[in-house]
Amino acid sequence: MKTKFLAGLALVAAAPAALANIDIQFDYTYDTGNFFGSHPGSTAALDAAAAVFESRFGDSLTAITSSGDNHFNTSFFDPSDPSGTGISLADQSIATDVLRLHVGAATLGGGTLGIGGPGSWSCSGFGSFCGDAGSRGQGVTSGTSAVDFAPWGGSISFNSGSAWHFGLTTAGLDSGEADFLSVALHELGHVLGFGTADSFDARISGSDFVGPEAGTVALSGDLAHWAEGTTSFVGGLSQETAMDPTLHFGTRKEFTDLDFAAMKDIGWEVTPVPEPGTWAMLLAGLGLVGFAARRRAAT
Repeated sequence: MKTKFLAGLALVAAAPAALANIDIQFDYTYDTGNFFGSHPGSTAALDAAAAVFESRFGDSLTAITSSGDNHFNTSFFDPSDPSGTGISLADQSIATDVLRLHVGAATLGGGTLGIGGPGSWSCSGFGSFCGDAGSRGQGVTSGTSAVDFAPWGGSISFNSGSAWHFGLTTAGLDSGEADFLSVALHELGHVLGFGTADSFDARISGSDFVGPEAGTVALSGDLAHWAEGTTSFVGGLSQETAMDPTLHFGTRKEFTDLDFAAMKDIGWEVTPVPEPGTWAMLLAGLGLVGFAARRRAAT
């Protein structure tokens, strides 16, 4: 089921400095069950997942500033109660290049490891304020002719009942654990538009995604993931894609060449893979990078 979720403002923890342009910031205000506070290593793993996109997405997103008669209001699902009443926040401001993500955890059923998606918004104001807030200086971001995507942020909920591996490497990841980095990356992919953006929907033909970078690729039945078992490459090595529907316990998935190609096709300015020396500097500060899931079934 495709979900296009909503968001807001509060206490913000910023991810480490990006190498490209976007800056993904995590807001833990609605982590009412203290999932992140009670799991050492979880915030570092979430920051490492964000850095994967920060290091590759070169878009410049204009600021959204509520002031005077200009009002930008955000809405998002409660990350500690995704099926409950959503959260709406009035008069929000988002800084240049920043994406604000509200995160938390809840008991998710059906083997689901995570749920994520971009937030929605409402707006009133003078001149081009609302149009600029919706597009953030990018191309057409809504409707059937959408070719770009520029959210203000969104929301992610992780399954509080899962057995998690929070390590930045796979050392100690066993067959009974779900890799948190892998799920975080997949969910971030959905917040950033995979399976959720109008520009993604505009590239669906029948049951396939069709784009100049990705080519023609079969989608799963929900049209929001690659078909189960789709493979691509990471550093020349074959791997099941990060954005197919499932993650096997005891395994890590990275964002593959095909996953990044789709993000480019929906409008992100995906930069080349950083040079090994650049990656070394990044990982020295973050730890090894992993990958994510939106509504993710464990098998």
